[in-house]
Amino acid sequence: MDALFSGVGESEDDEDRDVTFKSSAEFKPQAPRTTPPREAKGRRGSVSSVSSSSAPAGTDPPSEPPAKRHRPAQDRRRSVLARKEYTELAPDELALVETPGRGVMSWRQYGILLKFAPGTANAIEQTTGFPDYAPNLSKTTELEGVRARWDPPLFKVLWDSAPWDYMFQQRLKFLILHSADDLSARARSDLVDIVEFMWTHCRTFWLIGHLFFIDHHRDDYSANLHTERKKECDAVKKNYKKLLDDKVRGGLPESVLEEPGIWTFPAKCCFWVWMDKSQFDAQGRPFALTEQLRIVDKLEPARVQWNSCDSDDQRVAHLSSSLRKKLLPESERRRYPVSTQRP
Repeated sequence: MDALFSGVGESEDDEDRDVTFKSSAEFKPQAPRTTPPREAKGRRGSVSSVSSSSAPAGTDPPSEPPAKRHRPAQDRRRSVLARKEYTELAPDELALVETPGRGVMSWRQYGILLKFAPGTANAIEQTTGFPDYAPNLSKTTELEGVRARWDPPLFKVLWDSAPWDYMFQQRLKFLILHSADDLSARARSDLVDIVEFMWTHCRTFWLIGHLFFIDHHRDDYSANLHTERKKECDAVKKNYKKLLDDKVRGGLPESVLEEPGIWTFPAKCCFWVWMDKSQFDAQGRPFALTEQLRIVDKLEPARVQWNSCDSDDQRVAHLSSSLRKKLLPESERRRYPVSTQRP
């Protein structure tokens, strides 16, 4: 777990991993999800370009050029904005969210240069369904751009609001793939234990789903937060995996862990890009982190364990077809609580 949070500050030249960029009509989750005891899987997603001033809007794909033209291989592996230096970005370009299409290995989100998250000692691929990108800090200008987004006073307002409590309150509280009548008494008791763990450590689930960059050289508060975050997340993730492994060995059907109401730690942390302070909301003020959080959680619902999905079909869209076929009839999806002790 050493790479869980430490890797974000490292410089890595990713040019040779850096293909064409295109736009798509809507945002789609990148891939399905698995539970911690299982092998993570991943695939590359579709493409969209979204402004921070509004919700994602559909756009027609750009027309193809009348004839092919030669471009350096490096450009073909970068999105339109990734071909620019950070200092060359215009204010309106800092408001755009690019999502990589086929072959694109380098792109920007709110101006920050991104790449697919590198593998760690414990995970080569990201858990399916979860965001799979991290800052590309191969250049000093890119690193400084990320560092400039870290704002302790702004962050403390969000931290004091305890968004993880809201995340737990808004969780899916019912089984939608399994009937509790088909589970043994022990299995139902196991679910109570799992939900209790989720409640006790909901902050950790939120942190791993929202890995924000901390400039730990800024001040003592930042340094301490950086250290304590890693310590907390490493320990809790390890303990959760042990808990689930023990429950499965004890007879809990492993398919139950795919229930959206049973939370998942992704194999790799999900980086959260903060907007540049030049971006303003409808009232003409810089976007508060609470509003930025609402936007990113709607775009990438895996961050909040599928709480922000509009339907049960969306909550299971990332699962295998065999599991999706298990979706209970709509009349039964609010019949069986995941936990009878903490509904």
